[in-house]
Amino acid sequence: MKRVMVWILGIVLVLAVAGVGGAGWYYSGMVIDPSHGGSYPLSVVAYDGSRVTLTGGNDTAAPGVYGLTWRDGNATLGRVISSSGGSVVREVVKVRRGILRPGVRAYFDRWVWGHEDPRSALDLPYSTVSIRSTLGEFPAWLTHGTSKTWVIAVHGRNANPSEALRFMPLFHSLGLPVLAIKYRNDEGAPASEDGKFHLGATEWEEVAAAIAYARGQGATGVVLYGFSMGGGIVPMAARMLPGEPIKGLILDSPVLDWNAPIDLGARQQGVPLWLASVAKFIVERRTGVSLDDLDHVRHANEFKQPILLFVDDSDTSVPVAPSLRFAQLRPDLVTLVQTRGGGHVGSWNVDRTGYERALREFVTRLPA
Repeated sequence: MKRVMVWILGIVLVLAVAGVGGAGWYYSGMVIDPSHGGSYPLSVVAYDGSRVTLTGGNDTAAPGVYGLTWRDGNATLGRVISSSGGSVVREVVKVRRGILRPGVRAYFDRWVWGHEDPRSALDLPYSTVSIRSTLGEFPAWLTHGTSKTWVIAVHGRNANPSEALRFMPLFHSLGLPVLAIKYRNDEGAPASEDGKFHLGATEWEEVAAAIAYARGQGATGVVLYGFSMGGGIVPMAARMLPGEPIKGLILDSPVLDWNAPIDLGARQQGVPLWLASVAKFIVERRTGVSLDDLDHVRHANEFKQPILLFVDDSDTSVPVAPSLRFAQLRPDLVTLVQTRGGGHVGSWNVDRTGYERALREFVTRLPA
């Protein structure tokens, strides 16, 4: 009987370990597995030519200017007219493309112009260029300018260069070329050998390639501009490339410590934090990365460039605490801009005037 109980306990233990490992594996995949499928969580309930009624989202009442993007269309949304019972009515500033009508499935678009290019969205001249990195050729957009200082824009996780569209007109007005890049595992770009995101630990190599391309085209300095996960890739590039002419960093809702969004995601999904710790362990084993090395707050003393840092206190994707701590540790370098109500990478949307003023002041103060 004792031997039977030992076997039963052993089987229970194996199953428990397997269950924990399986759950941790699944959760780790939510962090490192690329996803390029479109998601349209909102339903258009009504549209009368000047206002639209939306249901299905939890952030559609955010103040400011946003896009509404559906499979074959896009509209610009203005002020919130009313909000109650899961239904939001917003002003429609303009239907730019497609037909907006009841029944359309859409998403709330902080990029404003969806997946358009600089010419179709902004009437800005641009070229599609190829950046050669260690994995091959990566496509990128290049808007033109006369300055020898280039802006290299690095989008967020599962995003694309369209994320930078909001900021291109300002840089264009200042004569700064913008090189908006793709990196490994992006749609239409080379994949890493394991097909997983490395959270900045290897993606910085595409930033290095972009800098080399810019210098080959006559640039004498660059400003690195990163959004969300791109805001973690950019600091890694700065740390790994101390000899490059990086004049400054601009970080928008950056992931400066991956522990924070992983823990937040666990809480939001009702996952115990100990299981999030298992997932972190598995992330490191599946990718070979070190989350400690990717913790830029821990490495704050390694930075030497001026940094413009945007955070929105309503961000429910990437906690702002690591960014605030980073700013406290490096007040000699960091200019912090805090907004409220815009959500993740939504500081421009909720305060375009203030955001662009901060951008202009930052880049014009950089050394020539």
